[in-house]
Amino acid sequence: MQRTPPAGAPALVIHGGAWDIPDADLDDHLDGLRTALVRGRSLLERGRPALDVVEEVVAAMERHGAFDAGRGAVLDRDGAAQLDAGIMCGATLRWGAVAGVRTLPEPMRVARRLLEADGQARLLVADGAERFAAEAGFPAVDPARLVHPRETARYEALRAEAAFHTSDAFAGDAGPRGTVGCVALDADGRLAAATSTGGAPLAPPGRVGDAPLVGSGFYADGAAAASATGWGEALATVQVCARAVALVDAGARPADAAAQELARMRETVRWPGASPATGGLIVLAADGTPGWAFTTPRMARAGWAAGQEGWAEV
Repeated sequence: MQRTPPAGAPALVIHGGAWDIPDADLDDHLDGLRTALVRGRSLLERGRPALDVVEEVVAAMERHGAFDAGRGAVLDRDGAAQLDAGIMCGATLRWGAVAGVRTLPEPMRVARRLLEADGQARLLVADGAERFAAEAGFPAVDPARLVHPRETARYEALRAEAAFHTSDAFAGDAGPRGTVGCVALDADGRLAAATSTGGAPLAPPGRVGDAPLVGSGFYADGAAAASATGWGEALATVQVCARAVALVDAGARPADAAAQELARMRETVRWPGASPATGGLIVLAADGTPGWAFTTPRMARAGWAAGQEGWAEV
């Protein structure tokens, strides 16, 4: 599915996760999408770079609490939130990412700082990422502040169902959750992508999915930008974002590229004992054409382009 904006106009597309979003969560998801959309639209209308826009939009969703990111993150086996985030500039191919952090309420801010940092390091994890953040002036918070009461209740319910003990895997049937992402095109034709997540429910401590992996959870170049959500191990296996962007560069419509890559993932990733390889993908082309697809029951998404009204839907 896609909506066609004026050619080359500033635009953005946002996702708030692809999964079986309960009816009780719909209003919160829509509120979070609209809040982030207003922020992103305002920045684009003021001429801000796409990289700033995706950072600010995702940080707004990390703060909101409705999504599996920042203070709304799902909880791992230890009952704690472990957060991942990644961001990329299509014009320069610079990117930054953090994974497994527990004291940073807006990990996207730290990923952006890594993108701008000198040196070769682009992905930092756990204590290393938190040390970098402290040295860069980002305040740490008590990990308990990132635990949302909604997720505590879900965690206890999953434990009561003995999801802990069914296998060595985490509770895949309880997700995917509401990973967040944004792709944007600015007035100067620059593209950017960003993705942030709290992972999957009851994941083993230290587990990393697709979100902070360039080419998997996010990717941007001069042709298009993409952000993914869903089963992280499958998305990483097939490099879904990089491949979707390559299809757009070869002439595919963004919506077709997204649908084709998700279908390929579901067909090719068939691991014994694992859930079906499902997810969602948003893509934005350099001419401003957006597209998205999902193979889960629902996906939260929103968008705007110059000359059009913004929209949000689940």
